[in-house]
Amino acid sequence: MLFYNFNSLDDFIKNELMTSIQSEREKLNKIKDLYMSKKSNLLLLITNIISETINNIDESKSQEFYDLADSLKDSFEELNLICKLVDVLTTSLTDIISLYDHNIDNNYNEIKADLIEYNKKSDELFNKLFAFENKSTSSIISALEGLSSTTSSKMSKNKNKLKNISHNIDPLIKNIELSHEDNNTLIISEKTQKAYLPYKYEDVEKLFQKSKNKYKTMQEIVNELYVLPLNSFKSSSIARFREAYSLIRNKEHESVLKALDLGLELMFKYELNPIIIAACRNLDELDIYLDCLDSNELNEFHCFEIKFEVLPKISSISRKRKI
Repeated sequence: MLFYNFNSLDDFIKNELMTSIQSEREKLNKIKDLYMSKKSNLLLLITNIISETINNIDESKSQEFYDLADSLKDSFEELNLICKLVDVLTTSLTDIISLYDHNIDNNYNEIKADLIEYNKKSDELFNKLFAFENKSTSSIISALEGLSSTTSSKMSKNKNKLKNISHNIDPLIKNIELSHEDNNTLIISEKTQKAYLPYKYEDVEKLFQKSKNKYKTMQEIVNELYVLPLNSFKSSSIARFREAYSLIRNKEHESVLKALDLGLELMFKYELNPIIIAACRNLDELDIYLDCLDSNELNEFHCFEIKFEVLPKISSISRKRKI
């Protein structure tokens, strides 16, 4: 805040304004650096928490996970607002300096109005700083504690299982050469207990080129990234959050905040199969599917075909014969 006595504002502008603005700028720069650092640390925390917990919690803990993700999202939004407000205040100082330098006499009233507005915004900034420091950390810790009883005991036990998921490749397709065509069919198979996701050939090709010899063939990429075990979608609420978060971060390359937004929005949309989110190659495809789902017109969805392979039912006659 640019401190002054309102009754002696004229003297302040003439004698103290430029010195005070310089001091104020330095203070704002320090605040910006500090809270950009907090923002970076929170971003890392969000990424780590989600990667460590998303595949290690039961459906019964979905509400606790939602609370945690929501707290992280709120904190990130608060930091965004703080940094934006610092930028607004910095710009305001620049504008005041410009008015002062250009023609102080003609711009006197405008400078006064800008100073009053600046102090209001400055009050708003420090209220947000105080609220963030007193609320955000405690809310995240509280939400983390809500999850800890589940994740702490299962985390190490499940990590090795999770590492092996991508290696459980259907032997029938393991060594087939990849066709140079897009795959526009999602197959959800009860027979193999896997989901075979659609993909664009050029996307697989780009991944292969960037893989630095991690994969010997492009088919290996398809086997690992586009063939998923159905049991990974068993906790449907968690799976919806995970796949929506992944779509925004890994396919759209957008911010963590947008990823959290979509994950939280879709987490409890019970009519939405999380495998569909995983199958969507971009946000546009998901938006089209959601529109079709909400209007009960899934037959109008043409981004990719959806096929279900179900196990044959054993007839009552066959069962009697076996008995």
